[in-house]
Amino acid sequence: MIAKTSIGRSFKGCCGYVMQKVELGKGQILMSQGVRDYDTRSMVADFTRQASMNPDLSRSVWHTAISFNPQDEARLAAKPELMKEVASEYLKGMGLDQSQYVVVRHYDTDHSHFHIVANRVADNGHTISDSHNFSRSETLLRQIEQKYDLTPMIELSKRMSLERVPELDRYRIEMREQVQASLSRSTNGQELREDLARHGISLAINRDQTGQARGIHFEMKVQDEGEKERSISFKGSKLHQSLSVGRIQEQLSINLERKLALEASQKLEYKQDLKRGLGHSM
Repeated sequence: MIAKTSIGRSFKGCCGYVMQKVELGKGQILMSQGVRDYDTRSMVADFTRQASMNPDLSRSVWHTAISFNPQDEARLAAKPELMKEVASEYLKGMGLDQSQYVVVRHYDTDHSHFHIVANRVADNGHTISDSHNFSRSETLLRQIEQKYDLTPMIELSKRMSLERVPELDRYRIEMREQVQASLSRSTNGQELREDLARHGISLAINRDQTGQARGIHFEMKVQDEGEKERSISFKGSKLHQSLSVGRIQEQLSINLERKLALEASQKLEYKQDLKRGLGHSM
């Protein structure tokens, strides 16, 4: 399994993202605690109300996406409750079971995965620490894999090595991977901003006097062991040569062309199917 965690500020944005799939029939609520999971607006209100118990904690949104190895698809299909059991183990292991949470399975990719949205303000008002959440999460996942005989994903050995690189370089790598992932599924600047925001990253465009875009930089908030918050910022070109403002604009245009071409192809295929259907009925 692979887990990707982000710590953010907006329950509205995060809940809206995970619940949108449910509303579109591409997701399923697996379990929840302390929130009304039948309505996104009510869910956000419940999360926000509890977060107000600890107003000094600015980043109270915990979001983790957990993906399974494709080799485990048959087991997951044969035992539907397995995903719930894994989610429960993860919530307990990370201390999130002491707070509000919702677990949502998405069906929008070719591999099984689920999302956890949890409140870092526990039911008693105390803060659930996100310190070293990556290393704690990786250790916990290995334990869960062994307990349920699940297949590890090879890429994890590469990601775990990030714990041994200098902190600033680790943040740079993590930010680069997220920006590249968000860019791959965006077709315009607004979509890119919104996708990055759901993972706690903001972007800003540098413009010249004529308004022409000349550069781009990305920023995210991080917390040290003492819960002190600070900002980490990198120019796009410093993250990767493919993330300069010009290259990003090119990629967004390519993504849009691909999306339009796919939609046109699907529309044509639908018309052809409809025509064939009418022909058979006459």
